[in-house]
Amino acid sequence: MTKVTIQRDICINMIVPLTATHNFVPLPPFPPVPPPMPAAPLSLAACAIEAPVNAWWPPGYALGGNKFTTSVFHSGMSICLDGHDCGKFIPHVQVAPAPNNMLTLLHIPMSQRKCNFTASTVKMNGKSTACMLMISWPPSPMSYCSEPMSMPLASAPTAHLNTVTVGMTFGDWFAGAFAIAAGMLLEWFLFKKGGGTRGFGQGAGKQIAQSRAGRYVYQIIGGQLIGSAPSFGVNWAIKQGVGMLTGAVRVAATGEGTIGVSNSFGGPFLELKGSIGYTASNDGPDPGWKAGVTGQAGTASGNLDTSGAGIANNHPLGLGSEEVSHNFGKGETTHTSTEISEPFNGFHNRTTTTNPDGTTSVADSRAGSGVSNPL
Repeated sequence: MTKVTIQRDICINMIVPLTATHNFVPLPPFPPVPPPMPAAPLSLAACAIEAPVNAWWPPGYALGGNKFTTSVFHSGMSICLDGHDCGKFIPHVQVAPAPNNMLTLLHIPMSQRKCNFTASTVKMNGKSTACMLMISWPPSPMSYCSEPMSMPLASAPTAHLNTVTVGMTFGDWFAGAFAIAAGMLLEWFLFKKGGGTRGFGQGAGKQIAQSRAGRYVYQIIGGQLIGSAPSFGVNWAIKQGVGMLTGAVRVAATGEGTIGVSNSFGGPFLELKGSIGYTASNDGPDPGWKAGVTGQAGTASGNLDTSGAGIANNHPLGLGSEEVSHNFGKGETTHTSTEISEPFNGFHNRTTTTNPDGTTSVADSRAGSGVSNPL
């Protein structure tokens, strides 16, 4: 059994002093023609302190990383669901080997602290409940951003103060553990395939030399933020294979999950992604084969797929609205619109649903009001 995690719970790296290893390139000025950079300090030895953040982290919410209940609450707060990620822009402070790591400008906007485990038999708003405690039984740690691979050594320890518990099946735990192991092995393999620390050091040296002696930092980190065109090379095939295997294991172990392939164009803040795959579901909506395109531009995201279309536009402070439509047949559409407010005192959601027969229903789910579903 493990406690649920809610908006206010603190998510931290559970190693002292909250450090994570990251690639290291010093800030300019550089020598006019820098030599190939040494390998050792560029990875593994470069440590940064990552700040603790709430499960409801405004930049992560604005960019769609946070996954919360909208009508089920505990202690007046929304509960974390499957796929929850505290999100991007988690503060980092480089401490070793020196505080002048140029790549911190890249690590902060691309940071993550995400859920790996869920209780598939406990559904809230149609999704599995997130399990985010390292010290529990079975342990269900979160992963945080790190190089050469993400580490499953983060947790939401204040969730121990909550009074609602959920239970994972062995299949739930095995699927999460398998996904962690497969992801770490994949990242390590790609890191070694690229030459490891030596390959990174040589690549960094070339980038510095090509950027007019390193006078323009954006020339070195800009490509990572902007992204690139779709690629169907060997690395893409390996990633898709591992993703399909992970999805298949989750479907076999829990009865739900997705098996498919995808490819994207762009970067983390302006992206267009195409995918095709099979979705299994125990009691959730729309199982079966799906092909579609999703896109994100800043805080706005949307999708166009075989089951309908939806769009979400998240305010950095958790205000605004989310909408989704599902087409069940020609001319028959269910449209749901949720207005979100008061994130600091628990979300206040007013959901308007328009049914295929034209009738409309309104649900006011103010946390703790007695109208919602408090836990």
